[in-house]
Amino acid sequence: MNVKSFVSFALVICMLISLYSPAACAKEASFEMRACWISYIDIETYLRDLSEEDFVSRLNLMYDNVINNNMNTVIVHVRAMGDAMYPSDYFPWSTYISSDRSAPAYDPLKLMVELAHKKGLRFEAWINPYRLSHNDTTTDSFKATKYYELFKRYTIEYTNSAEQTCLALDPSKEEARQLILCGVCEIVDNYDVDGIHFDDYFYVPGMADGLSVEDKMANVNKLVYATYYNIKCLDKGCTFGISPAGNISYTTDQGTDIETWLSNDGYVDYIMPQIYWTDNYNTDEGEYKMFSERCREWMEYNKADVTFYVGLALYRTGEQSDTDMGWGMYDNNIASQYCIACNMGYEGFAVFRYEWLEKETSRTELYNLNLYIECGIARSVGNMNAVILK
Repeated sequence: MNVKSFVSFALVICMLISLYSPAACAKEASFEMRACWISYIDIETYLRDLSEEDFVSRLNLMYDNVINNNMNTVIVHVRAMGDAMYPSDYFPWSTYISSDRSAPAYDPLKLMVELAHKKGLRFEAWINPYRLSHNDTTTDSFKATKYYELFKRYTIEYTNSAEQTCLALDPSKEEARQLILCGVCEIVDNYDVDGIHFDDYFYVPGMADGLSVEDKMANVNKLVYATYYNIKCLDKGCTFGISPAGNISYTTDQGTDIETWLSNDGYVDYIMPQIYWTDNYNTDEGEYKMFSERCREWMEYNKADVTFYVGLALYRTGEQSDTDMGWGMYDNNIASQYCIACNMGYEGFAVFRYEWLEKETSRTELYNLNLYIECGIARSVGNMNAVILK
């Protein structure tokens, strides 16, 4: 089925839904997250070292692009590496917003939150809780600040897989947890954010490889529980979500205690696993439905009816891979993954990351995703394998 045939067929489905099944979209009464991650890389690319006027102008264009792709939420990096995209009492200015770490003449986070709300977008503040640097260059940059000596007692210095020196706050140290919590409370208390969002950087490889999984989980759980509690004390309406790596065995090895988080109240409002594979994944035993199986595996842990969203790999669209072949074979991977996840009970998605909203390689994938969203296909007619582009 070519693109034009698919579009015509999908539009017929849309008309049938609207004419004969007015109750089919009843799910719309509840919130469906459709989000875009705006990472520190995007901030560096589009927003660094700008005047306030230019910052607002560029941010306007970015948010309009998000909205034009039928998304309702931005998840924006406000602290990527022991730094801040806002004036902080606890962390230095980020080099991704101010290349020399000097304070801009305005508050970028204030502008980002206010403009998002003005345009009807939810705004979640995205934090890497432990990471201070991720290679030699960023390590040297952080060591040049006064904060390196302040944090040194509760910092781990380690070597990553690329033989680069990295720094991270030590999850086992109470001082590290207090610092992270102060940073979270600073954001929730001073800005009208709709949520706080942690991603998958807990005990990354090389950071404390000799520590048992149980000890890693115990340390991370102390932070997660305290973060949830403190957020709710300040603003009950502010959500707290975590986006772990999609490979369950990998993410649990790094200290992600999904069994506890998904079986008990008081840890998270939502989980958003990053399921960054297609259903055309090559293994020794043949092709494997990696995306679908990972979605299903995550849901099996959900004993407390925690809200689930799914992280989708927009950045992989068009990729040629001998292993994960779907990215190069089809141009509606993201749309079909949205459908699959919806029908398993996921209540929305986020795409990684903003830059790919502007790339030519993503255009058809986004077109198909938007078609599914606008027609209500994912939630109205079940699994759409019958209309997947071949």
